[in-house]
Amino acid sequence: MANQRIEAVVQGHLIDVLSILHPEAKKNSLRRMIDHGRVRIDGNKATRAKEIVSIGSIVETLSRSEGDSPAGVKIDGIPDPKILFDDHSLIVVNKPAGLLSVATQRGELDTMFDRTLNWVSRNHSTRVHLVHRLDRETSGCLLLAKSPEVRNMLQKQFKDRTVERIYHAVVFGKPPSDSGVVTSRIQETKDKRMRLVTKGGRAGKEAITNWRIEQTAPIHSLIRIKIDTGRRSQIRLHMSEIGCPVAGDTRYGRGKASVNRLCLHASSLEFEHPNGNRIRVESEIPTKLNSELNRRSL
Repeated sequence: MANQRIEAVVQGHLIDVLSILHPEAKKNSLRRMIDHGRVRIDGNKATRAKEIVSIGSIVETLSRSEGDSPAGVKIDGIPDPKILFDDHSLIVVNKPAGLLSVATQRGELDTMFDRTLNWVSRNHSTRVHLVHRLDRETSGCLLLAKSPEVRNMLQKQFKDRTVERIYHAVVFGKPPSDSGVVTSRIQETKDKRMRLVTKGGRAGKEAITNWRIEQTAPIHSLIRIKIDTGRRSQIRLHMSEIGCPVAGDTRYGRGKASVNRLCLHASSLEFEHPNGNRIRVESEIPTKLNSELNRRSL
């Protein structure tokens, strides 16, 4: 969410001014903005929802990456993240399936960004900045930086396609060959779904998925996937395109899996650390994916 500001035309409580500035947000979300240091009154950090805002004062809300969590305080109800890698420059966490990477305009209270920000603020007294995202249904490696400079450096690597992103997916059936590359264009529809653009069309954005079979079973196959681009729902669309949709894909595939989750996992990230060394961070394939792979009947 971009920074927004408003001039108070009447005197009132801060929470009421924020409700005007963000009419779509719930009061709890607005209070979280204040708790995370994302609200300014005339340039000063606000700390109380009932703080009085005078006529003519400027109230501004900052983006999530510019805020901070209450130092040393664990936010009730938000679990700590599982840490895969952590140093002074960056952190890689293991995102569970079903959890958003970062909040949408609805102002969700529990996201992977919130969990990591809260943990880092208690243990390192610093901020974190999201480098990339994973779809809500996807689990695995998620990279965050501890400064805007490191974030920009890492995001440039994603843009330049020098980050190696490996996923594992349990899919229905067996692909027609042992390996392959799917190249297409993906476009967002009016109802926020993603779709493949008809061959020859120039709408949407290029998406490239490299895949190979790692294991086959009676009903499913385990596929290792390397993506050159990171479009939303890219892997799910491309696996469906080759006739082997990801198990548990209720939007682009055949519906729910027996393990009640999308069987797609971001298993590793390899990138250049700010110190110049190339590092690789891995996350084990979840037990639920192996259970679905070995299922012998529909």
